[in-house]
Parts: sequence; C-alpha cells; structure tokens
Amino acid sequence: MKRSGTVATSSRGGPTAGPSSSRRARKAGLALAVALAFAGASGVARADEPTADSAAEARQQYGMGTQAFAQKRYSEAALHFEAAASFKASAIALYTAALAWDLASRPERAADAYVRALEVSGLDAKQTTIAKDRVSALEKSLGTVVVTAPEGWKVQLDTLTEVHAPARLHASPGVHTLSVRAPSKPIERRDVSLEAGKVTSLELKDEPAPAPKVEPEPVEEPAPRPVDTTPARLREPFWTTMRVVGVGIAGVGVAALGAGVILGTSANGAKDAYDAGPSRAAFDHASSLETWTNVALISGAVLVAGGIALVVVPLGDKTDGAVKVGAAPGSVVVGGTF
Repeated sequence: MKRSGTVATSSRGGPTAGPSSSRRARKAGLALAVALAFAGASGVARADEPTADSAAEARQQYGMGTQAFAQKRYSEAALHFEAAASFKASAIALYTAALAWDLASRPERAADAYVRALEVSGLDAKQTTIAKDRVSALEKSLGTVVVTAPEGWKVQLDTLTEVHAPARLHASPGVHTLSVRAPSKPIERRDVSLEAGKVTSLELKDEPAPAPKVEPEPVEEPAPRPVDTTPARLREPFWTTMRVVGVGIAGVGVAALGAGVILGTSANGAKDAYDAGPSRAAFDHASSLETWTNVALISGAVLVAGGIALVVVPLGDKTDGAVKVGAAPGSVVVGGTF
C-alpha cells in the first residue's frame, strides 16, 4: 500500500523522521508499542499451550506476521497475528494485530482487535491503557454495535473477522450487514445502521422454529342431490285412491247412461203405443219412462264427469288444472284446463 511517509523502528523501537509531527508522533507511539509487544510475545506464546500442534501453528503465524510487519505489509501482518490468536488465545497477538491495522489505516478492524485484546487477559498496564485510549479515539469517528447472543453464536459485520458473541464491532457510519451463525442453523443476515460516535445495542435470541403448519384433512362433502324438476303431478304414482274412486264413479255413471239409453228406448215405445191407442194408463206409463230416462242420463253424465275429474286432477294440485261440471236443461256441461 502506498503511503505518504514511512515509519521504521530501530532496535530500541524509536521512530525515524516523518512528514508531520502529529502523525509522526502517533506512528512512533504505535511502532514503540509494536516493538514492546514483539519483545514480550515469545514468553506469552509459550504459556498455557493447549496442544503442541496449535501452539506451533500459532508461533508460525506470529512469526510470519512479524516478518510482514518489518516489511511494512501491515494488513498482511495483522491477518497473521489474528490467525495466531485463533490457534491459541493471546491478548498480545490481538493487540499486535490491532497496532498493525492501525498503521494500515483500517480503523474499524483496529478497534475490533483492540477490544478483543482487552477481553483476553495478558496485557500489561501500559498496553491496556494504550488499547483503551485507541478504542475511545477510534469510536468517535466510527459506528459501534454491541451484539449479545446465546453461547456458541458467532457474528460478522460485513466481511470483517467473524467473532464469538457477545462482541463489540465497529464500522464506518452507514448501513452494514451483520451475519449471524447459530449452531445447527443456517446463516442469518440482517441490516444494521450505524452512526458516528454512537453505540447501537442488538440482542439476538434463540427463538424456536415455528411449528409446521398442519393442513386440515379435506372433508369430502356429499354430492348434492339432483333436483327433480318433474312436475308433481308426474312424480306421484298414477293410481292414487282418488283416481281409483274416480274410475269407480265414472263406471257407475256409464252404467247410469246405459240405463238411460234403455229407458229412453222403452219411453219411445210407450209413446208410440199411446199414439196408437190413447189412454190414461198409456200416457202415465210413457211419461214415467221419459222422466226416468232423463234422470238416468243426467245422473250418469254427472257421475262420469265427476269420475273423470277425480282421475285427471291430481290430489292437492290446484294449479295444474281445473275441471268444472255443470248441468243444463236436458244436458251436462264439463269444462276444464290442464
């Protein structure tokens, strides 16, 4: 990375000449802090080694970081120092990474590393003071988010270093993406808005997954019964009691008409006999036969019409049809609508 002015350290950690006194003073202080951190790193790296392999890898990464720092590849050096701390927790490795990020002009990563170094025991009083002062100074121009979450959760702001929660993360003012990795769950991402000089608190909770929605079993509804559009007079059985009675009455009427015909024939014969030999007895006989003939014919006609009405008109159906039966002098009138 091209930079205006350089900072080099001597065997005592003293600064060389720079472009401005304030910037030179800050970088000189950082260089001195790095020199002191390097001086005490060997003893710290050998303390409380968890395993031989991880300790060896931590020492190797730290050594590579030291070489990169000496060549002023500060970003590369900071990554090696953080890698060393991932193999073996070391406040010195994180503190040195923070100094390297500071010199690489990556304030957000420097602030993160300073905070992490303060959370791990191992810094002396002077290093602790420097780390706290730098965090306080950097947070004036950065946005800060404090994330709390259940044990085992990890969080990452944008593409910066992924760390265990709880964590204090930093970034430039604006909207950033916070990636949340919970055990046995997919990575969740959410937007976080940060403001310069302000701290945003975010609490993550292990919310139970929503129960799967159980769809109710479909209830098979019975098929609708077909509507019978057949007229009532056609749906009911034909031979009802009324129709049977109607047929009987009509039969009696037919018999009465037959008797009327016979009586009419006899009346005509009696009239001819009276005309041939008029007498009181012949007249009475002819008149009597004529009267009974009329009675039989009228009665038969009425009975036949009534029987037909009972057969044709359905029981209770008053709208389908109507039959009217009436008598006139010497005749019977039957009318109706169907």
